[in-house]
Amino acid sequence: MARKKDSTFPALNTTEAEQIVKELGRALDSHSDWNSKFRAMLVCRTKPKAAVLKPESHTKTVFGKWYVGQTNQNLCNHPEFAAVGKNHGKMHALARGLAQNVKDGTDIKPADYQAFVKSVNTFRSGLRKLLSEAWDFLRYTDPLTGVMTRTAMQKNLEDEQERARRNGQTCCIGMMDLDHFKSVNDTHGHQAGDKVLEEIAGYVHGHLRRYDQVFRYGGEEFLIVFPNTTAENAKKVLDRLRKNIKRQAIKIGKTKTLHVTASFGVSELEPTAPTSDSIELADQALYTAKEAGRNRVRIWKPAK
Repeated sequence: MARKKDSTFPALNTTEAEQIVKELGRALDSHSDWNSKFRAMLVCRTKPKAAVLKPESHTKTVFGKWYVGQTNQNLCNHPEFAAVGKNHGKMHALARGLAQNVKDGTDIKPADYQAFVKSVNTFRSGLRKLLSEAWDFLRYTDPLTGVMTRTAMQKNLEDEQERARRNGQTCCIGMMDLDHFKSVNDTHGHQAGDKVLEEIAGYVHGHLRRYDQVFRYGGEEFLIVFPNTTAENAKKVLDRLRKNIKRQAIKIGKTKTLHVTASFGVSELEPTAPTSDSIELADQALYTAKEAGRNRVRIWKPAK
């Protein structure tokens, strides 16, 4: 399945993102519980348990056990995950020093306590960053196709507009629509239609440049953003995709395969006009492609 390109999770789908959100939520809850109990021990000067003073105490907490036993590679390979583990160890090392003060009956230095508080905030911030990114993935990723949603599209287009204004380079957008898609659903069922959408979106997403972007615009329509690309070059890329989409044999069921085609419209992203204007022009070009017989690419050109 395709995935959002600007995510720092190595590879992710919505099921895994949901699991990560659930696990990180529990991790934050267990940390908050530990933090509350530890601070109560400091305030009340309650003798700490022997386990708290051991060098590897952080691996024995609820969070520590979860972290050490984590097997989800999308989470383990995230750069922030390693930082969270390191900060967790540092936080507990500082906590052990404070707990030792309580055990020995000595005063806690303000600087030591502030260092502990800072480490708690750093650790919690890292966890929240991971949680926020997983939530963003769910919010901005189409669960069927794995490409970004129309919700995510607007901000990305505005970012590209700003970049175009700044550097004077052309950005283009392409509208893709699967030809006769209704007949796929009517003839083979909606599960087959979903399979077609997933396969084609995944193919398109996987055969673009790293910084090109794909959004599910609605139904069987997709919008593709080509930064720093002229309309003619965008057309060349879409023509290549168009030809290869037609060749894709999409398996539905055990024995059946389907072949579909797609039509495309291209327009430049106007740096100063509303993004909806540029989308409308690409849509007009798409309409022209369909009127000309489908399975082709057309660039929007002003009427003479």
